[in-house]
Amino acid sequence: MVAVSTKRKRIRTKFAKHEIPKSLIYEEYDGKPMYYRGYKDVLNQLKTKEEIMGESDTQAIIIGVLMKYLLKNLDEDAYFVITNEVGFHLKKRSNVSSDIVIYEKAALQNHAFKDKYFEIPPLAVIEVDIQADTTDFGISEMDYYGIKTKKLLDFGVREVIWFFSGTKQQFVSLAGQDGIISTWKKNVSLLGEYQFSLEQLLQKEGFKL
Repeated sequence: MVAVSTKRKRIRTKFAKHEIPKSLIYEEYDGKPMYYRGYKDVLNQLKTKEEIMGESDTQAIIIGVLMKYLLKNLDEDAYFVITNEVGFHLKKRSNVSSDIVIYEKAALQNHAFKDKYFEIPPLAVIEVDIQADTTDFGISEMDYYGIKTKKLLDFGVREVIWFFSGTKQQFVSLAGQDGIISTWKKNVSLLGEYQFSLEQLLQKEGFKL
């Protein structure tokens, strides 16, 4: 019994929050860290950090297709597109990251760069699935989508668009309006002047997801 008790204590200590490396933190909400999905496998030495932080093949293809469309079609004099987990400092002890963001180019040209997370909101944010472990927050993934979307809109983002590979659905939320859920077949309106269907973009590139 003593051996079992000691083992259980050792496991609890291993998962103590103060011992979890900061590198496994995906986002932070009001001072509470949200870790990468699979972080417990890293703590148990079943996976490496690189294995859980990288994009899946599906996520990478979707982001690649979207980036190709955006770079080809958006007015490059008016907009600037950034990808690769762009970080935002929403407020004290609240930091999130996003897959694709679109800024008004002039806003970035006048920005004082400090080698830190952005503190100015982009015009639009595009997210593809999630890499966060929501279990420690006691919320579902659907709750997470809603919470993060609201945080971004409150930050000043005008449009937040989610693409979900599991259900092939999309969720579009504009500031001051109710969000709309539809399938990849439906056109998404972006910045009030562009429209595209993710399903058609994938088909055009010859990808079947």
